[in-house]
Amino acid sequence: METILSQVKNIVVVMFENRSFDNICGWLYTNSATQPSLYLPAGSPQKFDGLDPTFWNPSNHSYFSGEPPLKVPVAYGCSDYTTPNPDPEETFDEVTFQLYGPEAPSPTPQWPMQGFFVNYEKTASSAPGRIMESYSPTQVPVISALAQNYALSDAWFCSVPSQTLPNRSFVHAGTSNGNVNNGDPADPFAWDVRSIFSVLHSIGASWAVYSDAVLAPSLTRSFFPELWDPLLQDHFKNFGAFQAACADNSLPQYSFIEPRFLWDPNDEHPPHDVSKGEQFLFQVWKSVSESPGWNSILLVITYDEHGGCYDHVLPPLGAVTPDAVSNPGKENFSFDRFGVRVPTVLVSPLIQAGTVFRSNTATPYDHTSILATLRDWLGIADSDMLPSRRIAAAPNLAHVLTLTVSRKDTPVITPLEITTSQTPLIPPLNDLQRTLVAGTAQRFGMDVPTVMAQIKSHQDAVDFFKQRISAAGL
Repeated sequence: METILSQVKNIVVVMFENRSFDNICGWLYTNSATQPSLYLPAGSPQKFDGLDPTFWNPSNHSYFSGEPPLKVPVAYGCSDYTTPNPDPEETFDEVTFQLYGPEAPSPTPQWPMQGFFVNYEKTASSAPGRIMESYSPTQVPVISALAQNYALSDAWFCSVPSQTLPNRSFVHAGTSNGNVNNGDPADPFAWDVRSIFSVLHSIGASWAVYSDAVLAPSLTRSFFPELWDPLLQDHFKNFGAFQAACADNSLPQYSFIEPRFLWDPNDEHPPHDVSKGEQFLFQVWKSVSESPGWNSILLVITYDEHGGCYDHVLPPLGAVTPDAVSNPGKENFSFDRFGVRVPTVLVSPLIQAGTVFRSNTATPYDHTSILATLRDWLGIADSDMLPSRRIAAAPNLAHVLTLTVSRKDTPVITPLEITTSQTPLIPPLNDLQRTLVAGTAQRFGMDVPTVMAQIKSHQDAVDFFKQRISAAGL
């Protein structure tokens, strides 16, 4: 197999939580003096597919029965860094309504992307209009500056129109093993499939999962039972180890970075403080850009799914069903349509500043493009690679690195100069946090229903993980 990206020695992926493209990057080039310098591929539309002030959602459910719409326009900027608050819905059925309203998915829907407000009103009766707010570039200056100084895709879709675990499973395994929702409670053995980490291990490629968690274990390790092997412990490290590896130019070939999901979270999962995610992203950027190996690092910044946040682009149909267990999988879904757009930024000195990129094949980008890139970059043989047909169809990232000589400039990225407050421990857990508790309980042979009945708040989860560390370590 012909390999790609010969100048790249290290690929680093950091994945945040539950934000749509429009929510984080929709206003990036709107009414801005700075515009993209390069659209890829050359034949694609030479216009940034961001927000327009004329976009709206109806606030009246009767609109779907033929009444005139009561329009709620998209808003420039968010009220604060916890918007939207409370957490929007993100399960498969709820997302389907957000995208299509009350009708079934079709190639020519009546109400594309017009169900967000009505869907969110069920959760946020006091201020549902906040679902139509999107962060301005000045509110999220780190990801905005990285996007403008390197490459941003305005056509990268999450792999499943649903929750966290299905999408994170696609980025690690190219399939969600037929699951469309996290599960309640989530069961790691429902996700017991071979991952890219096993592939890398089998061919002798180096890899590590770095977590910024203070108490909780790696989410990736918790939900792939094949990774519970004690002999793999050294591959799971804290974020400080990533910073040290960057500093002494000892990064593994593939690094996957997890933010904090529970204690003082910086994962950006609504309503977690987005400014903390910005500060964490700045730490990642600072580590890679100041590394002696900077010229050979490719950093990929993305989000697992949209998390119920508004986006105006209807996800494409025609996604490739990855395997037999997904045809159909749960909810009678055949994984034949993509999820909502999410922000994805590529950072490398081999990328022209101001690049906006899309797929250079008939298949759009989704999370399996990361796996396709690893396959083609390392020259992994088909017999060694994951068998997912979604990966086989996915475009890789090679065409985005258009420069043959590394840029000498290193942009000055200025993080937010604000003091963030500690996230309160009283509120109930979100679905992802409950998933992390349930997965840990299952991994260590505990009775999951009993454990989950005792976990009512963030504080309960913190106490649970403290007890696990005290008892056996994670």
